[in-house]
Amino acid sequence: FVSKSYVKDYTEKINYAQYAIDELSVPVVRMTEEIGILPLVGDLDTKRAQYLMESALEKGSQYKLEWLIIDLSAVPIIDTMVADQLFKVIAGLQLIGIEVVISGIRPEIAQTMVNLGIKVEEVKSFSSLHQAVQYTNSFTESLM
Repeated sequence: FVSKSYVKDYTEKINYAQYAIDELSVPVVRMTEEIGILPLVGDLDTKRAQYLMESALEKGSQYKLEWLIIDLSAVPIIDTMVADQLFKVIAGLQLIGIEVVISGIRPEIAQTMVNLGIKVEEVKSFSSLHQAVQYTNSFTESLM
């Protein structure tokens, strides 16, 4: 009986920790009222990419964002499944009225995306986060 209780508590703690890790691995940071940044760090696998979809849509809607910058500067490589999922996230965000800008695409990631036949002309991209922030700010400042 004690071991069942222990295993149940242990399992709940593991699940809670996994949820916390997932939550931290896809943080949508609000930069201004209209602009959010999603800095991705580390390897993106399909599970994390799926969580990215849920979190980005939920937080973008919750924060009432007009723009979301997805920063890939700290992502070492993206495989075909993850690149496909990433563009599904972008499409989902655009469907709920959030403009998406990508920053930090390195040559290897660009090559993967081009090899996949992903149409990148639909999404504005920049080599640095700084450039993406300047770009999005130019739209929101002109509204004031």
